[in-house]
Amino acid sequence: MTRLRLRDPALLDELLTDAVAAIEQAMKSDGNLGADALADANNAWWSVSAWQERHPMQAYVDSEPHLGISARLDHYCDEATFADRDQDSADLPDWQTSWRHLTADGKAAELTHPSAANRARDFPSRQSSRLPASPEAASAKSRNGWPPRPPRPSGHQAP
Repeated sequence: MTRLRLRDPALLDELLTDAVAAIEQAMKSDGNLGADALADANNAWWSVSAWQERHPMQAYVDSEPHLGISARLDHYCDEATFADRDQDSADLPDWQTSWRHLTADGKAAELTHPSAANRARDFPSRQSSRLPASPEAASAKSRNGWPPRPPRPSGHQAP
């Protein structure tokens, strides 16, 4: 499970591109039982995945595109926390359970510009809506105007 907070809203498109790539990679990886993502308040982003065993999860983490995305977290984030845990069920943990594990046992990433809450893992539980849970849903929603873009400040041109 992961919680990231975007340090600059101007990086949203880059982060979402990488997030969809990581979810697609997880869903296609051997041993994956499921993956999901959640967009939250205050530019926070959550993800969770379930695996048959630890080895396939580690293979996913250590391969592209996940490996390269992890290397860019310092560019994107002022908060980045990760946790993994064994569980009896093959179901994805719910978001409240994920929050409890991240705040209690999560590992905070070393960031160049961390927020005050990063190392202490002092962040609110989730508050918002899900991202698509499958590559097909992400592709379909992308073609239909998903993800919605935040309003741009006046005078700012789209790339």
